[in-house]
Amino acid sequence: MTRRGREIALRISKRLLPKEEFERLSTTLQFKDVGFGFDKFGYEPETALLAYAVMQYVYTYWFRTESFGIENIPKEGRAIIVPNHSGVIPIDGAMIAIDVLKKTNPPRIMRSVVEYFAATFPFINTFFYRCGQVIGVRKNFKELLEGEELVCVFPEGAKGPGKPFSQRYKLIKFNVGFLELALENRAPIIPCAVIGSEEQAPMLADLKPIAKAFGFPYFPITVQFPWLGPLGLLPLPVKYYIYYGKPLHLYKDYPSDTVNDPDKIVELVEIVKSEVAGLISKGLKARKSLF
Repeated sequence: MTRRGREIALRISKRLLPKEEFERLSTTLQFKDVGFGFDKFGYEPETALLAYAVMQYVYTYWFRTESFGIENIPKEGRAIIVPNHSGVIPIDGAMIAIDVLKKTNPPRIMRSVVEYFAATFPFINTFFYRCGQVIGVRKNFKELLEGEELVCVFPEGAKGPGKPFSQRYKLIKFNVGFLELALENRAPIIPCAVIGSEEQAPMLADLKPIAKAFGFPYFPITVQFPWLGPLGLLPLPVKYYIYYGKPLHLYKDYPSDTVNDPDKIVELVEIVKSEVAGLISKGLKARKSLF
């Protein structure tokens, strides 16, 4: 944004947010300005604050989000949040980011590591960067941890949101990169589960030829899309529940050179996956209604 644009973004955010919330966020969110109003990854506080101001209404009134275990998010320092991933339209990460920013004190920005294909969408990719998200290459992930950032990664990758409804809440194979970086950078891992996102757009089929033609990871047929046209992209107003598990300090028992042992890395990834699965099971048992 230009300086004028940043001023407008702040004014709109101030109108949308309660006074105390605006002051809490606008005066405490810090970033490393490289001289152009954003950091080296493109994060711009004014854009992030405006996005938060708008999306917190979705968080509060559309999904009516509740969360548990926010005390497991460290107040400072590097850490990796590892959630399940689902919902066809991957807005579960945005809801986690809103929740973390809203409930941590001091407020923490969560930097999501997004799929590489997201960088191919003009304008949308820039918006992602300005809100603090980064493309999921190893170098970016490592630099965020070295900068003591709170990072969110979805080990199921793009295949997570593309699961058919019949496979809801069943975790698929986790990528291992996050575990290697956690050991190399001595970062705690915080298992996380999102309950509700699987039902926001029940996926009936995946038209793979169309997805391949457009370079998408999947092309969904849901109960809403394409039957309702563009409105079919709107998620159902299910209720969201977010659970944060206790941090796993695996680096204390396994040195960084463990990354040279593929079998041990897979074993440790399964430990994290099991923790996420346990939180999902807990959330599903506690849930009394989809809405």
